[in-house]
Amino acid sequence: MWRIVIGLALIFITSPAVNGHEFSWQGVGPVHLGMTVAEAERALKAKLGPVSPPFARDCYVTGRTDGRDKALSYVIVNGRIVVVTVFLRDYAKPDPAIVDANGVGVGATEADVRRGYPHVRKELSPDFRGISPEEAEEFARDRASHGFTEPEPPPHYWMIAEGRDRKRAIVFETQDGKVLSFSVGLKPEVLLNENCI
Repeated sequence: MWRIVIGLALIFITSPAVNGHEFSWQGVGPVHLGMTVAEAERALKAKLGPVSPPFARDCYVTGRTDGRDKALSYVIVNGRIVVVTVFLRDYAKPDPAIVDANGVGVGATEADVRRGYPHVRKELSPDFRGISPEEAEEFARDRASHGFTEPEPPPHYWMIAEGRDRKRAIVFETQDGKVLSFSVGLKPEVLLNENCI
């Protein structure tokens, strides 16, 4: 009996909801896709930042004004949350962790993503699409002229999992087989390389 109680306690203590935020097709933590800014602020018990350049009132990207959850940003379109992105400079892991029910988050492997999302598709991220061999050579010459002699970093990929309703998607950005950042959101906004610009 005690083993069962201890086992259940360990599961509760290590669950993402206790140690961090959990993301799902609905959103991240208490913020759900489709919420108004006011609803999201009530759920967070914190204010979101106002519209600031280069954004406009109908489409902007913001975060919490209290400085907490720096890895989370929110894309607001026409007053509603349409994308939540998990990203930190230098692709650091958020602390506390932001993971799904399977433990997939920043630092997970592409194999982890495929286990959690069997119908995921992998493609070059928009920043790495459409570069011809001639352009690649020109970039290499330009880098060399500025003293950069190390090889170009490996490309980034998008692993895109579509929701059953086909209205939502989760986009994991990967490099060298590891998740660097990810977004959960409504289509088409979640599939845009840059939001509101």
